[in-house]
Amino acid sequence: MGKAATPKAECGDAQLLAELRASEERYRSVTHTAVDAIITTDAQGTVLTWNQGAEVMFGFGPEMVGRSVLAIIPERYRQAHEEGVRRYLATGQRRLIGQVAELAGLRKDGGEFPIELSLSVWQTAQGVCFGAIIRDISERKRVELLQGDVQRMIRHDLKSPLVGIVGLANLLLKASNLDQRQIKAAANIRDLGQRLLGFIQRSRDIFQLEEGRYQLRPQAVDLLALARRVAAELAPLARVRQARLTLRVKGRSPRARQRYLVLGEEGLLEVLFENLLKNALEAAPPGSRITVEMGPGKQGGHLVAIHNLGAIPAEIRGRFFEPYVTSGKREGTGLGTHSARLIARAHGGELTFTTSEAEGTRLLLSLPA
Repeated sequence: MGKAATPKAECGDAQLLAELRASEERYRSVTHTAVDAIITTDAQGTVLTWNQGAEVMFGFGPEMVGRSVLAIIPERYRQAHEEGVRRYLATGQRRLIGQVAELAGLRKDGGEFPIELSLSVWQTAQGVCFGAIIRDISERKRVELLQGDVQRMIRHDLKSPLVGIVGLANLLLKASNLDQRQIKAAANIRDLGQRLLGFIQRSRDIFQLEEGRYQLRPQAVDLLALARRVAAELAPLARVRQARLTLRVKGRSPRARQRYLVLGEEGLLEVLFENLLKNALEAAPPGSRITVEMGPGKQGGHLVAIHNLGAIPAEIRGRFFEPYVTSGKREGTGLGTHSARLIARAHGGELTFTTSEAEGTRLLLSLPA
């Protein structure tokens, strides 16, 4: 005969059961009130749980429990979904599981909408279960399209008058009755106009990079000369910040006529350096040094490291390269590091960072040989 359960064991079991029930209640409460759709399915794609967020998002009520999840997947994605499930069950290979993907969802009325999908998987006594957290990103996509339209309008509306200003300045410079002061003023107007036209063109290039439509036109670029030019342009900001900009090549101060050649597109690389050096100057404590060091990378290619004292705020580190992320700057757009990473990747390189209160911040730009 088996031993009778002791009062102590029975008490422990009751407490464990109570904690389990409380945990289940918390889970139900969170999933029920979540704005995002939270769905679980079995290995055959049958819906096991379907929260209120899913009801609102897709238009199907509780009747979705027991139905196939294919009802909310557009037809063009269904085959890939089924193949992915079969592949995981056969090999354990994960592609989307553990990742965040942008796809399209299908409503009950047949309408499609953009979604952000996070997938998970776990094993139960009854078999494999899949979990999905789905976010409707229709509004975000609408805002992104609107921003693109606004940028295109700004570029168009600014370019025409600037072309006229540059043309007028060139006409003035051809006049024979100007004194030296007037010639200098006309030349300054022309140069500033040309710089603004260049900025408008580069902003168009960045927009095309975001859309994946930009065709890189690489050629030999003297990265050291480019860094010197950007440093000279930022000298007024450095004086205001009481900061010093130092350039180093392969661990040494560069010689006057020394060059450092990389393959790339000079205009885009200049934008990258402007954004990163300006950020470093604004983030560094007054009176400190910003160091730009370039040389060969450990795995080949080139490595540029930009170092400044001061740490990136913890709340934005995970989103540092996302657009419109900024901290503590009234006039910042939050596009500088985002654009810089786009440019780095367009060149076949990468832009990363390390940061800590003790060591400061180091932005690491890798470029292929």
